[in-house]
Amino acid sequence: MKQLSTPLLWLRDGPDEVQSLVAGLDLVRTAAHKDASHAWLCMIANGTAHYLSTFASTELLSRWYIGDNELYGVVAPVGRLRTGTDGELVLDGCWRFGSGSHRAAVMAMGCEPVAGRRTTVLVDRGRLEVAHPWEGPGLLATASHTLRASGVRVSPADVVDMTDVPAGRPVGIYADPDLFLANMPGVAIGLAERLLALLVPGPLPGAWQATYADAVARNTLARRGLTGMLHSFDALARAGKLALFSPALRQEFLLMLSASYHTGLDAALALAEGCDSMDPEVRQQLEQARIDIATMRPHAAMRPSRLVNAKPVSPAPEGMPR
Repeated sequence: MKQLSTPLLWLRDGPDEVQSLVAGLDLVRTAAHKDASHAWLCMIANGTAHYLSTFASTELLSRWYIGDNELYGVVAPVGRLRTGTDGELVLDGCWRFGSGSHRAAVMAMGCEPVAGRRTTVLVDRGRLEVAHPWEGPGLLATASHTLRASGVRVSPADVVDMTDVPAGRPVGIYADPDLFLANMPGVAIGLAERLLALLVPGPLPGAWQATYADAVARNTLARRGLTGMLHSFDALARAGKLALFSPALRQEFLLMLSASYHTGLDAALALAEGCDSMDPEVRQQLEQARIDIATMRPHAAMRPSRLVNAKPVSPAPEGMPR
C-alpha cells in the first residue's frame, strides 16, 4: 500500500479559510492534482475537523488534535451510546466506510440521538474492530473499512453534543451534517484537472481534440457551478444565517453535489478512455485514474437516485434560508 503524507486540514483558530467551504473545495482539488487517495483523506479529515470545530470544546480539540494525531470521522448516526451496568458509558455500533481508519489515531463516530440530542463520540482507533476490510480496487490508501464497536467504554469528556451550536463559538458552516459532504466533488474535479494537465492535445484538429474540449467544458461547468453555490453558503454562514437547511434547499444542495461529482468523473473517464498514448508513465497514470473513477462512482452519498428519493426532513427554523 502506498504511503501518503499527512492530510492538510484547518481547525478553529486557524487561518480564515477554516470558515470557507470554497477554500476547503480548493484544498481537496489541489490534493487530487497529485493523488486521488490523498485528496479523499483531505476531504474526510477536513470535514471532521470543521464539523468538530463547530461543536466541540477547545479543551477537547486541544487534547485530540495534538502532535501527529490523525483524526477521521463517520458522521452517519448509526452508533449507540448507552449506560452500562456499572454506570459507565458504552459505545456499540457498525459504521461503513471509515475512510482513513488504518492510519487514524482517533475516529469521531456518529451515534443515534440520545434523549433527542445528536451525539458524536471520539474513540481511540485501536479500540474499534474492522468488521469488513476495504476490498475496492482503487483508492486503496484510504482504507475505508467498515468499523465496529462492541461494548467500548468511553469517557463523558469524549462525547460531543452536535445538536446546537454552543454560545460563543465562531460561526460554523458545518452546523448542518450534510455540509460535511460539500468538498467530496473536489476529488473528482481535481482528478479531471490532473488529466487535463497531463494530456494537453496537439495543434492538429481531430477526435482527441474534441474529446479534450468536451472534458474541459464538463469539468469547468462542475467546478464553477459548485463553487458558486458554496460561495453563497459561505456568505450566509459568516452572517450567521446558515443553520439547518429547509427541505427544498437541502435537496438542491445534495443534487448539485451529486451532479458536480459525477460530471467531474465523466470528464476524467472520457480523458482516460480517449487517450492512446504509448508513453508507459502516461499509460500507468491513465490506468490508475480508471480504477479510481470506478471506485468512486458508486459511492452511496453521491448516488443520484438516493438523493431524488430522499425522505423529507424537518423544516428549518424561522428566519433560516429556505
